[in-house]
Amino acid sequence: MAELKQAVASGLAEMTAAYGAGRVRIVPDGQGGAWVEITGLDPGAVYEQDETFLICLLPFTLPAADIYPAFVRADLSRRDKQSLGAGFGVTQLQWPGDPQARPVVQVSRRTKGDFTAQTPVQKIEKVLAWLRSR
Repeated sequence: MAELKQAVASGLAEMTAAYGAGRVRIVPDGQGGAWVEITGLDPGAVYEQDETFLICLLPFTLPAADIYPAFVRADLSRRDKQSLGAGFGVTQLQWPGDPQARPVVQVSRRTKGDFTAQTPVQKIEKVLAWLRSR
């Protein structure tokens, strides 16, 4: 297995500091990047669920690549019973963190502009802010 690239290792350290070591699971991708699962996140008052996980990929090409895709719990639902709407997609995630595909909702939030100017935590916080604003 390839070692983590320096930018990825730095991003993971930042994520662990921000969210707590007990809530951050790191799964190397074998190319110098890593998949990350953060648990216990508040999706926002609009949702039935009080918490969600967020899974994302920190690609080995950081900082010259966006932190994308991002996934949250499959049963995410709105309190007002409306659909999740644009930017959400129900799918199955096959990733090295689970032996079998996991049902998830993909949150499609690519960074506009210069993604090299944001840290992994800034990107996750942007995704969470968007999720909470729906």
